[in-house]
Amino acid sequence: MLNQVVIKLWITIIGVVAVVLTVLSLTLMSFLDGFYERQRTEDLKQLAQNMAHVILSYKDHEKTLNIAKELVDVYDTRMVITGSLGNYVQGQNAPQDASIPEVKAEEFLKHPVLKQAQINDRIAVTRDFFPVISQGGALPHYEEFVAVAVPLHSSTLKNELILYQTMEELRETTYKTTRLIFYAAAIGIVLSTFFAFFLSSRVTQPLRSMKKAADLYAQGDFSAQISIRTNDEIGDLAATINHMAKRLNDLIVALSREKEQLASVLSSMVDGVMTFDNTGCTIVTNPPADELMKAWKYEQGEGEREGLPPSMKSILEQVLKHQKEVVADVMVQGRIYAVVMAPLYDDKQVRGAVAVLRDMTQERRLDKLRKDFLANVSHELRTPLVMLQGYSEAIVDDVAQSEEEKKELAQIIYDESLRMSRLVNELLDLGRMEAGHIQLEIQSGNLLQLEDKIIRKFNGVAKEQGIHLQLDWQAEEGEFQFDSDRMEQVLTNLIDNAIRHTSEGGTITLRTLFKGGTYTIEIEDTGSGIPAEDLPFVFERFYKADKARTRGRAGTGLGLSIVKNIVEGHQGTISVRSKLGEGTTFSIQLPVQPEEGKRG
Repeated sequence: MLNQVVIKLWITIIGVVAVVLTVLSLTLMSFLDGFYERQRTEDLKQLAQNMAHVILSYKDHEKTLNIAKELVDVYDTRMVITGSLGNYVQGQNAPQDASIPEVKAEEFLKHPVLKQAQINDRIAVTRDFFPVISQGGALPHYEEFVAVAVPLHSSTLKNELILYQTMEELRETTYKTTRLIFYAAAIGIVLSTFFAFFLSSRVTQPLRSMKKAADLYAQGDFSAQISIRTNDEIGDLAATINHMAKRLNDLIVALSREKEQLASVLSSMVDGVMTFDNTGCTIVTNPPADELMKAWKYEQGEGEREGLPPSMKSILEQVLKHQKEVVADVMVQGRIYAVVMAPLYDDKQVRGAVAVLRDMTQERRLDKLRKDFLANVSHELRTPLVMLQGYSEAIVDDVAQSEEEKKELAQIIYDESLRMSRLVNELLDLGRMEAGHIQLEIQSGNLLQLEDKIIRKFNGVAKEQGIHLQLDWQAEEGEFQFDSDRMEQVLTNLIDNAIRHTSEGGTITLRTLFKGGTYTIEIEDTGSGIPAEDLPFVFERFYKADKARTRGRAGTGLGLSIVKNIVEGHQGTISVRSKLGEGTTFSIQLPVQPEEGKRG
């Protein structure tokens, strides 16, 4: 309550009025007291001088004293004469209700100032307290008087005339004056209160409007305007606040627009963008960076603590230590990312770093393919060509003497020519598939029967190698739309690869799931797995696993490329998950009913 401006202003004004009235009262009292004292003193001196002149002029002292008595009664004064005339006190026979108390003559004669009248033969004036004669046996008390002593000296007289008056009139005047001042103070306080609240309302109402507008500004609403149309300082302040709000609103709109643009740019970027503080905590990421973080967490395992992987931490430490840009490569789930990390400054102090991660897998893959394609093709063709050339020369040079030997050489030449033909045909098929020139015969078929057929076809081979081959059907039985021959080719290729990469005692599972209008086919093995650096290239031409982890004969390296094209022809997708030494899982997602006009 006391903190309100109205109360503070009211207390201030009341305080000012009280101080002014107090100073005025004291000044007025002092003035009245001095004026009254001077006036009474002058009157008493004049009266005393006149009476002394009368007493000294007339020889009939008794008659003169009577005249003096009547004169002092008129002036409401008491008279004392001491000396050769004998002590005369006017009013000894005065009534009990006399207005001026009686003072003994001895009290005046003892006063040091009044003594000077007789000693120095001059008029003496004093204002002091003298004991008065009490009436009715009351205790004596002191009252304030103004006393004037005039010497009565002549050849025959040696006396002293003393006139004295009380200060009752001054006290009464002071009381009336004080009461008037009190009334004036009361009226002044009432008027001051009225004007204080009136003035404070003129001040606080604009302040309340400014506070309300400031609260809205603090909440982010800069549309509020302060409508104050005065030309004083408050009006200038209101106009300044309105201008400030408009500038702040424009600035915030510009910052929000810039932030939205920056967020849109970050969201639309193909590259991953991350910002970190000095401790390595992630501050801002865009969607590609979020996917990378998920991949890192999966790669580190569920039990690993969250945070940056060691490769990114080492880059961040270099940036913070040397305070310069660092360029490096990191690998996440077999994909290669080029990292460009630069320091972030805050007032010339490094407060973190920003990193841009670009997926360079495709570029590296294309570089690898460019280097490996000719080598792979030449390697695959050179072996049968060399064998064809060698065995044909053996026949031409009659190295084989018997018909049986010639037939054996001819059989080898025939097998190698078939191998070359198969390789060329697979290359042509793959090229036609990628060009979209092969039409799939998609029609209704029973996928469960097809998978059971594949399991029975490979069951003998699996048992010979000590591998457990099983079918795990978790979907409802029904007809699905697919190309039966091509899907058999896909499953045959994937299970054949799984058998060649699974050791004795391992397990291969052909699993089918159905959910949300799509069915998923998984070929899961417990074999040797695929190295992380080779995962991005498993569906490329001529990709082959390390022969040290391959059982039996090696393929041409085109099977998985053909599988991918067949699956995409069914409007599906194929992916692979693998950890070295733990096994591999190929997942195929296919729609139950492919869309018309989009078939491969």
